[in-house]
Amino acid sequence: MRALHAAATITATAALALGLTACGSSGSSNSSADSTASTSTAPTASATDATGTTGSTSTTSGSTGTGTGTGTGTTGSTGSGTGTTGSTGTGTGTGTGASSRTSRCHTADLAISFATGGDAVPSTTSGDQTSTAVALRNKSGHICTLKGFPGVDLKGSGATTTWSLARKPASTTSFTLANGDTTEFTITFLVTKKGEEGSWTPTTAVVTPPNETTSVSLAWPWSPVLLQDGATHPGTYVGPIGS
Repeated sequence: MRALHAAATITATAALALGLTACGSSGSSNSSADSTASTSTAPTASATDATGTTGSTSTTSGSTGTGTGTGTGTTGSTGSGTGTTGSTGTGTGTGTGASSRTSRCHTADLAISFATGGDAVPSTTSGDQTSTAVALRNKSGHICTLKGFPGVDLKGSGATTTWSLARKPASTTSFTLANGDTTEFTITFLVTKKGEEGSWTPTTAVVTPPNETTSVSLAWPWSPVLLQDGATHPGTYVGPIGS
């Protein structure tokens, strides 16, 4: 009986020891679970940080949009250049309006006289064909032009009182005279001596500028001329302005 009680006691003690060992293992398992949870949480947080980096990339894309807006402003500057072209058109209009036509010289604009100094004096040898120059000076105070043939009538005493001189066959050129400028034309004539056949001494040369009706009378300063007022090709005639 005592032996059975002792065996029961040993069996109970062994069972208690086994129970205590199971509880200790359970505690270790719980600690391991805690470690597992801790390890799982840390990587998750790191993943969240990675997502935050993606958000930064989105902000950079927004900056690119702002750059496009600046480019549009540059295009506006090009529009200002087109406005400058309009200013050029205005300049062209001013140039066209500035041009004007110079008027011709009228008789009242001119001081007309024979050139009598130095080598302007014609030959006095009978039978020679010589010439004398008539000067026309612009005294108007403005620019004017002369072109063409002047009219010249020689006047004198006797049966023939007026001889309208023929024109020399020649082309004409336009001459622009500033105030104070001078041009001239020539009268070509045949020289004679007084008393010779056909000799005639003019007293006056009546000069009419080209395209004018008002005349100026000049005293004839030279020798007698051979009168050929009826000849087809006389040796006395008038040259154009500038001759």
